[in-house]
Amino acid sequence: MDPINIGLIGSAIFVFITFLRVPIAYGMFIVGLGGLMFVYPTDTAFQFLPTGLFSYTSNFTLAALPLFILMGHLAFHADIGRDAYDAAKAWVGRVPGGLGVGTVYSSAVFGACSGSSLSEVAVFSKIAVPEMIKAGYSPRLATGVVASAGCLGVLIPPSILLIFFGILTETSIGQLFIAGIVPGILYAIIMATALMVVCYLFPGLAPKSSNFDTSWIAKIRTFKNLWAALLLFVIVLGAIYTGWATPDEAAAVGVVGSLFIVWLRGRFSLVMLKESTIDSAKASAMIFLLLGGGSIFATFLSSTGVVGATTSFVIGLDMPFWALMVGIVVLYLFLGCFLDAISMMILTMPLLAPIIEAHDMSLVWFGVVVTMMMAVGAITPPLGLNCFVMKGALGDQVELKDIFIGSLPFVALMLSTVGLFVAFPDIVLWLPELMRSFR
Repeated sequence: MDPINIGLIGSAIFVFITFLRVPIAYGMFIVGLGGLMFVYPTDTAFQFLPTGLFSYTSNFTLAALPLFILMGHLAFHADIGRDAYDAAKAWVGRVPGGLGVGTVYSSAVFGACSGSSLSEVAVFSKIAVPEMIKAGYSPRLATGVVASAGCLGVLIPPSILLIFFGILTETSIGQLFIAGIVPGILYAIIMATALMVVCYLFPGLAPKSSNFDTSWIAKIRTFKNLWAALLLFVIVLGAIYTGWATPDEAAAVGVVGSLFIVWLRGRFSLVMLKESTIDSAKASAMIFLLLGGGSIFATFLSSTGVVGATTSFVIGLDMPFWALMVGIVVLYLFLGCFLDAISMMILTMPLLAPIIEAHDMSLVWFGVVVTMMMAVGAITPPLGLNCFVMKGALGDQVELKDIFIGSLPFVALMLSTVGLFVAFPDIVLWLPELMRSFR
């Protein structure tokens, strides 16, 4: 049988068993290894198992992933999320939808420490949602804001997904981090502005609060609580950009900094350290298992020629670049309904990265666009991990359907933002190019 046909059949089998709820990592291992046995002799096929796993998982840059995950857990125990939320209330608490706007901006601040949308949602589900509902906010609006604002954690560095994209595509993680700053801030501003306009037009959704201390004394006082988040952000990103440290070394510095902040605030304990380490290890194990399965599946696809054939086919269509991007956005919208972000990246990057490069577009720009689409998938049903995390955090306080319904308007807002990045790539590339010129 023709190798390309074997690759296509294998891909179809993988899609089928995925719908049967076979874990993604196991599915990629099974299909990838089984497919390689059809292409090569059995002994040769099995040699890909240790070599493929080692070549992917031995990448020293991967050390940054568990370290940044641990940094996020420690930032949670340092109560950085609560500090950012209290500061945001002092600055924007009395504008229309003030508590929601405060949630957006405080999520952006916490995102600079966590790198994960799930951790952001878990934190602000307990901090912001009960306070918004108590203030008379619509439960759908309150939950939709938190679920969507949590997506800032995957865009603002240090983003776990940007690290993962950099590893898969061999793109500079430092450049990806720098590229994520402006889009992350811009999306936060767009989201907050849209929220203020909606709450101004429909005040019943979010009654205006007047019991917040928004004096200049209170505003200035909040800076003493924000120093921790700002310090971590500057240390990690500054170390990478200046060349003082590689991403993995900067992640280690971030962990030490987080530990110091936890200790300084009197919240350090061996129990806390044990819980943070175990939770980080579990998350890291999941990522490495997916990466290992993805390595075998990617080897299978490349060995059969599916990657090259698909690239040549798409390029041969000679479609406008905007049409290609529309197709990619639709693809991720579909995949986001069934797959988590890391699985989507592992499956699509071997196919899409060569196509983007063939169109002479920057992989740094594409990494930010893809990460934004991953964020959309985190709040779209039926998978919508952010929504499920929120449901788990809030229990019976809200219905899952209300969380999804509340998140849908923000899906449209995020897609509009993606369209903005596609239409104007300089929004993403301006800061990396500017900072490169100063080096």
